[in-house]
Amino acid sequence: MLPLSPESVAFELFYRPDLHMLVVRWLRPNSFLELQTSYEQLLTLARQHYCAYWLLDARRVGPLDLEATLWLTDHFFPRAASHLAPYTLRMAVLSSPFRYSQMLTDASVAPEVARALSTAQPYEASVFLDEHAALNWLHPPHS
Repeated sequence: MLPLSPESVAFELFYRPDLHMLVVRWLRPNSFLELQTSYEQLLTLARQHYCAYWLLDARRVGPLDLEATLWLTDHFFPRAASHLAPYTLRMAVLSSPFRYSQMLTDASVAPEVARALSTAQPYEASVFLDEHAALNWLHPPHS
């Protein structure tokens, strides 16, 4: 078997026991199948560690895709939240400035992103441009 080239690796996924948090970092733009695979592996790892705190680093991913956004909002995130109950799934999404702008202004995806981030969902999610802010939101400092 040939070793994987750096270009063929789509994502990194790991558990941070010190923060009881899962991290997925997408390393390049992904196909829809690669995206689904990464999220399914994330959920498997989350169930193994009883971990409902996720840092989703999408800064290197290309533009938002309506098909992927709908799959996440309508299928994957609600299913993940159900599997992790009674814990509340809490996701901090790291975004590039381009993707963040697209979330707000692109009429083809903005309404679905707003729905995905709605407080009416069975999970909590927020988008960040800064990793430190994302980590503080996931695990607020104790006073």
